Amino acid sequence: GPSNPIEGTMPQTIVIFGASGDLTSRKLVPALYELFRKRRLPEKTRIVGFSRTPFSHAAWQEKLAESTAQFVGPYFDKAAWADFASFLYYQPGDIGSPDDFPPLARFLADLEGDAGAARIYYLATAPRFYEPAIAQLGASGLASEDGGARRIVIEKPFGSDLASARRLNDALHEVFAERQVYRI
Repeated sequence: GPSNPIEGTMPQTIVIFGASGDLTSRKLVPALYELFRKRRLPEKTRIVGFSRTPFSHAAWQEKLAESTAQFVGPYFDKAAWADFASFLYYQPGDIGSPDDFPPLARFLADLEGDAGAARIYYLATAPRFYEPAIAQLGASGLASEDGGARRIVIEKPFGSDLASARRLNDALHEVFAERQVYRI
């Protein structure tokens, strides 16, 4: 693959909740692909999709190849995409199901190996899934920083009013320290 100027960084894994949704295919993956293409994504960055649609790794890569080609237009390069797609993985699961988080934890541990990795959990879901996702990340041990830094990214809207924003903030702080939280 293309050499990368960001050397010596810890491997990182970006876990996208809501991986089969519109935000992921229209914005997130095209942006990550563009960073990769411009050699601005750290080496050893893996992207793991998590949502209810039962994709295989290959089927998810194929779906994203089509949508990314559509959204980046003339900047879509088949060879660069093939390199990028080799870092795309998929783990089917339901945010509402506590039983689906231990398999995700095992998949991530297998993928990252003993070296561990920094992780970014990106909530590309409908806002009603934010609190259950945060709670499950905490309950399953996925927020623990034993194997590397853990960060969570939350899209707007951050609550629908002051009371719901405060409730979401409280739920976040039960699991993550403020330094781990990014609100978009």
